[in-house]
Amino acid sequence: MRFKTLFGLALLVAACAFGTASYAQNCSIKLQATVDMLMLDSLRPMVPVTINGAPKLLLLDTGGFTTQLTRETAKELGMKTREARMEIRDVSGNVSRDYVTADTFTLGQLTALNQRLLVSPSSLGPSDGILSSDLMLAYDVEMDFGANKLNYFSPDHCPGKVVYWEAPAVAEIPFTLRGNSQIHVEIKLDGKVFDAIVDTGATRSGISVPTARSAFGLGPDSPGVSLAGNLNNDPKLSSYRYTFSTLAFGGVTVNHPTLLIVPDRVGTREKLSGSIVRDDLNIKLPSLILGMDVMRDLRIYLSVKEKKMYVSAAAPHPPEAVAPGQSRALNDLDKALRLSPTNADLLNARCYLRAIEMVKLDDALSDCEASLRSRPNRFPTLDSKGFVLYRLARYQEALDSFNAALKLNPKLAPSLYMRGQTKRKLGDVAGAFADIAAAKAVNTDVVTRFSSIGIAE
Repeated sequence: MRFKTLFGLALLVAACAFGTASYAQNCSIKLQATVDMLMLDSLRPMVPVTINGAPKLLLLDTGGFTTQLTRETAKELGMKTREARMEIRDVSGNVSRDYVTADTFTLGQLTALNQRLLVSPSSLGPSDGILSSDLMLAYDVEMDFGANKLNYFSPDHCPGKVVYWEAPAVAEIPFTLRGNSQIHVEIKLDGKVFDAIVDTGATRSGISVPTARSAFGLGPDSPGVSLAGNLNNDPKLSSYRYTFSTLAFGGVTVNHPTLLIVPDRVGTREKLSGSIVRDDLNIKLPSLILGMDVMRDLRIYLSVKEKKMYVSAAAPHPPEAVAPGQSRALNDLDKALRLSPTNADLLNARCYLRAIEMVKLDDALSDCEASLRSRPNRFPTLDSKGFVLYRLARYQEALDSFNAALKLNPKLAPSLYMRGQTKRKLGDVAGAFADIAAAKAVNTDVVTRFSSIGIAE
């Protein structure tokens, strides 16, 4: 099934032009759309869109092959699913062969009619779907992660005449496209050259288990390799971490980067987030994934016709007013929930963050309960609810919630650790010791994570 390119002719406003007086008139870059992104956890860029008149949030995912909606979002919008002549498969092996058609799909000043969107094979965390490169690369795209701006420009301009902002240095990096949508660049990791996918949908940069083993001799038991927990909360996707010396691409160098080492559960085609399309057998697992832990400090302009990526350091984030006693992260979640108020994952995220920051704990519990009403028996939300109840000193109820979460996912390190702490409060010292030891066996960072918020081992 051939999926249409987004927005083809449906421009709602006249283009704007950027540039200096030295540019010839036909060299000017012309702005087609601009969107204010939300950056959740400083690592997840969320793009507000409107689908059939309803505001939604999509994760910006340049590493995906196709834009998707979650099944829950499609159902909420009353969209009829149809079978596509392709399938998508996520990192856990879940499969979807369905698509829906949006009567209207609006991003900034652009609108598409009768836009076909694939249905994701699984939940996509706090997003209602993903905005991928297939709906971006009919245009030049600028991702300014300092100002949290996503800008679409006309690709018709003079070569190289795209950097309209002031920057001490700009790297000019060639890229290639795979499957007409995946952006690949050459990266040096500890001096060795690899093909890497530019993946804004991945919170962490990573390297596959086969590549780590063949290029660096790294395995789970190698010196310096530590357990990093389960990818996407999937107990079958145990991942590891290792700190390398340097990661470099173009003129950008990152010293001492810590990369995830991830298993391959989907044949030879896998990524850290989102999903892969299974109808193109030429698509192969990238050696490296360049994630948001590196890109969050960059300003990136993708020039489609030139096949070049212009990269500079992002300007510092401007100061932002937040509610008294509330962090910027909570402020961003409040904004996100105003755009997508029934999103179960966003409700869960705010529930958990409120518990971490010890603010509005009764409201936090209401968030978790609202999330569970929308999507019952989800272990991440049961874990969050248990944590809130622990903070409220309702220890028996907290224990019940952690037990429910661990029944669904027995290797959920935060639930194991906090169930141990809860048992300690209830006088079960032996049980507490066993749970905390089990949590540390799953993820060595769990103690540090909770100690940093005042819950010591």
